[in-house]
Amino acid sequence: MPADTPEVHAGGLVTIAFLKASFDEGNDHLEIFMPLVLDVLKRLPAHTFATSDVQDALAVDHRVAMPQQVVSTLLKRATHKKYLIREAGRYRRNPSHDLPSSDVVSRKFKIEEGQRALAEALWRHAKKHGFEIESAEAALDLFFRFLEVEQVGLLLQNTPTFEAKVTATHRERAIVADFIQTTTKNDPIMLDVLRGMLEGLVLYHAAFLPDLSEAGRRFNNLRVIFDSTLVRQALGYEGTAMSTLMRETINVLKASGVQCLVFDKTLYEIQRILSMYEARLGSESGRATLRTVPMARHFLTSRYSPSDVREMSALLEQEVMAVGFKVIRAPKHIPEFTSAESALAKRLSDPTKKDELEPRVVHDVDCVAGVLTLRRGHRSTILEDAQVVFVTSSPLVIRNVKAWWEEDEHESGVEPVIHIRALTNLAWLKKPSLCSDFKIRELVALCAAALRPEQKTWERFLRHLRKLEQSQKITSNEITAVLVSAMSDQLLAEAALSDDPEDMDATTLDDIVERVTTAYADEALKRIEVVRNEYEERLREAQAGGRAAIERADAVARMSAEEIRRRDVLIEGRARNWARSLTLIIKGVAVGLVAVGFVLLLAERPVQKSWTSIALLVAVAVFISLEFFGVLKHLSDLCALLEAHLVTRFRLWLSGETSKDPQNSFLKLT
Repeated sequence: MPADTPEVHAGGLVTIAFLKASFDEGNDHLEIFMPLVLDVLKRLPAHTFATSDVQDALAVDHRVAMPQQVVSTLLKRATHKKYLIREAGRYRRNPSHDLPSSDVVSRKFKIEEGQRALAEALWRHAKKHGFEIESAEAALDLFFRFLEVEQVGLLLQNTPTFEAKVTATHRERAIVADFIQTTTKNDPIMLDVLRGMLEGLVLYHAAFLPDLSEAGRRFNNLRVIFDSTLVRQALGYEGTAMSTLMRETINVLKASGVQCLVFDKTLYEIQRILSMYEARLGSESGRATLRTVPMARHFLTSRYSPSDVREMSALLEQEVMAVGFKVIRAPKHIPEFTSAESALAKRLSDPTKKDELEPRVVHDVDCVAGVLTLRRGHRSTILEDAQVVFVTSSPLVIRNVKAWWEEDEHESGVEPVIHIRALTNLAWLKKPSLCSDFKIRELVALCAAALRPEQKTWERFLRHLRKLEQSQKITSNEITAVLVSAMSDQLLAEAALSDDPEDMDATTLDDIVERVTTAYADEALKRIEVVRNEYEERLREAQAGGRAAIERADAVARMSAEEIRRRDVLIEGRARNWARSLTLIIKGVAVGLVAVGFVLLLAERPVQKSWTSIALLVAVAVFISLEFFGVLKHLSDLCALLEAHLVTRFRLWLSGETSKDPQNSFLKLT
């Protein structure tokens, strides 16, 4: 049967990494598959064969499914190069032109050795945590399932691949994520093997795009409306790893011709959320009611105060623009372009609450309606020409909007919503060299998310804490200490490596509580000692007249997580402003030089009074003008790439980093 969705069989990851190696050699998104096709053509036993025969041979020999249109295009290329002869819809090898020699087998063997070493290292790591993996092949399959689930492949025209075909339990995901963060970061060879698998998967998924030739084309002024969660991640509300990833994501998207926008309604939604945190962070009872989502855990473990949150809300719009977004007013609803919004609200509402006026639901419905209003009836079969799209990281929102789009609205073409990882994959495919370590940095952030305790694990832990309080084994103050301790997340994550969350017993949870409270008490004693020493030191400095030293010490003491986050936002904004200004100057100079050159070229044409000469002059003028605008378009594309590169450079310089080595970036994030 024709393959219409990506499918990798056992051993196929070697082929996936081979595609990445072929792409690094300068081949385009389609040509990277040609060595595989030529390899199977040599071994086909039949004298004549069809496209489906080559498909089957690729699946058997190289363990990957390939779409029929890609195989057909590659066979046409081979025919054009006179390797094949086409007769009556079938192909046969050309006896006068031998197929070129192939090194696919030897190259794949070297790749296989690296992947085997990586799989054996994972097997040992899992065994250390009491998790048995049958073999190195099973370990490699576990790697594949992790990358498929965590990476979220390209969303194809008719295939919602965020509903992954492969599954991995939370413990399996935690084992692989922990292995990546603790083992591969110290081994650049393993890191390169992992990069080949990861980037190769994206290239392989690209083969199933409706039009693979569009993979390298820039987006046509695509406007992307960002969801509230993604904006909060970019602002650092969920920690450093996610903010670094989102800012790099914005860089990659802008370099591909994407406008990164935020509706003003999204700012109001974020301010509403911040108001809730401001009200609850000031009391023990309020902190206990916070859901254990990443933003809440970051605020609690970083000791955010209500005044910190109040200041964040006041500076929200400035910081949103500083990290690279442009704030625009959400358009008014026009019935001609939006309809059946009530049906969408029903699909997006929580089935247990059935509240279609819930702020989250209203916000998402307004964003989707705003996208359709801005499109003004425009429809496209490819994302590059979709004009406007809403981007989110919620598979549930994407699934419900897609169902509403197809079943309720009976629409076709690009849906009004897309997953952020899918959009980033498409943008990365257009300029992989822009950020060579972007996919690894992305994977690191996803590993950090995979290592977080699941919501149900936290709920079970909270129930256990309440039982301990009711039995008077711990006090409410100790519960507060456990909730605000980052050690709780770490210990729950470690427990998930040893046991499935469902198998955690009361003894395990008791041990976690005891270790956290003991560590908290030890930390309190150390802080008391530090404060005493600082006081005595300041007293001595004051007696010696060391006012400057006292001020420096006070400044260090006042440094908080919120000040660090705000400093990072300031650095990001300054880096983007400098990069934009420098790029505009360079672009202005280049445009001036090009304009002068075209004017001089046009002025050199002799003007005669005959109608033929005048017509020729007009034709030359039109031609030169068209060329001029074409050069300006290419210049704008180059300036976008330059600006993205300068943002990264300025950010590193302003933050005091001198190295852009991918390994150092990996170490910093982990």
